[in-house]
Amino acid sequence: MAEKNARHRYSLTTAICLIMGICIGSGIFFKSDNVLIATGGSIGAGVAMFCLAATYIVFGGLCLSLFAARTDGAGGLVDYAERFVSPRFARLIGLHYAFVYLPSISAVIFWVAGVYACMVFGLPGTFENQMAIGLALMLACSLANALAPRASGWAQNAFAAIKVAPLVIVGIVGLVSVAEGHAQVVPAAADVSVETGGLAWLASAAPIAFSFDGWPAATSIAPELRDARRNLPIALVVAPIAILALYLAYFVGISVTLGPSTVMEAGDGSLALLFSRLFGERAAAWPSLIALLAVLGTGNGLVLSLHRLPQALGLRGDVSGRLGPWLAREAPSLRFPVNSALAATVCMLAWSGVHAFVQVGSLIPNGDVSEVSVCLTMLLMLPYFAAAWRMRGTGEASILRGRVAPVLAVVCCLLVGVSGLSEPSRVAFLVLELAVLLALLCVNRRGRNGEQVNG
Repeated sequence: MAEKNARHRYSLTTAICLIMGICIGSGIFFKSDNVLIATGGSIGAGVAMFCLAATYIVFGGLCLSLFAARTDGAGGLVDYAERFVSPRFARLIGLHYAFVYLPSISAVIFWVAGVYACMVFGLPGTFENQMAIGLALMLACSLANALAPRASGWAQNAFAAIKVAPLVIVGIVGLVSVAEGHAQVVPAAADVSVETGGLAWLASAAPIAFSFDGWPAATSIAPELRDARRNLPIALVVAPIAILALYLAYFVGISVTLGPSTVMEAGDGSLALLFSRLFGERAAAWPSLIALLAVLGTGNGLVLSLHRLPQALGLRGDVSGRLGPWLAREAPSLRFPVNSALAATVCMLAWSGVHAFVQVGSLIPNGDVSEVSVCLTMLLMLPYFAAAWRMRGTGEASILRGRVAPVLAVVCCLLVGVSGLSEPSRVAFLVLELAVLLALLCVNRRGRNGEQVNG
């Protein structure tokens, strides 16, 4: 009944922009120097590194497209788990995404938006200011998505276009440099100390993988997507390939234009340096504005996806007691799950508190709680890829999507997920997230399929 009554307000373009908007954040604009340092200035090795990190989203998207083509039910990943993995795993992944993963990621994303807002507007970059601005932006996005969901979809398209523009510009500049014979592909005598022994460059692919994360959340808009069985599989294939192409265009473009040594020396200021050379000194401030808009696009995409998940869990009976029907309720005037959005916002605020505690106490050096959530989520995606493998055995999938894609996605998930969770400073927060998830499972251990709901 919910599927029939849902307003199909989003197009294929919005689905593609949502995936791209969630994945393309500020990180790509400031990762080129880290990649070059890790590879000893080798652009070719850097390209291989980006391709490796993109394996998860490209081939993971191919696997999920198998499920998206066979269902348009509410819940996205939760519905896929119910139909193609198991009901218990569906409850697990739903609770994880709705109350742990997406809220914790969103908390960090909006804090980063506060960081760039301070830079753009010349405000003191204190942690308090950054958090206050970030929380204000979070609440503004939540309110906009609740009161004007269609407009929020249009905004997501606009944010995606704004973020893609500088990537395309830098890629074109790189092509011009190559065509005119000005490309610099060999680093000068090393001014930057790097360690390139063995497979060190391969292990450093893990941080780049975070630039590709978040894309499965886009499946939650399936009930509001026009012709979801056709359009969502297309979006899950087209968007990842487009993201990889844009990332490679940017990385190669800035590297061959400025030269590997200059990019490594300039560090996070490499894009500002390129803009000042191309458009004058005043343009050096543009990257901070671009980064702010990029982060806001990511945050808006996460909020747009997260607002629907508690409702999906309520509709499925995966939330016990009276809370389930309350979350499932939709405001008739807005045709939007206001209660679900409210619960999602409260969760984001709670994880913002955890994030603030971690940052103030420097409990995760050079990191944050979102990195733990990302790595844990990658490991939780493994059953989906196993299900895609089984579909090849029943003749429902091609060799590409039923064999090649699952294997490569699994390898990437294990490589990045295990390495990211192995750092001692993150173990305590891995235990925290697992404890929260276990508590949610215990409280909501009864639900659908004829089981009696508590209360």
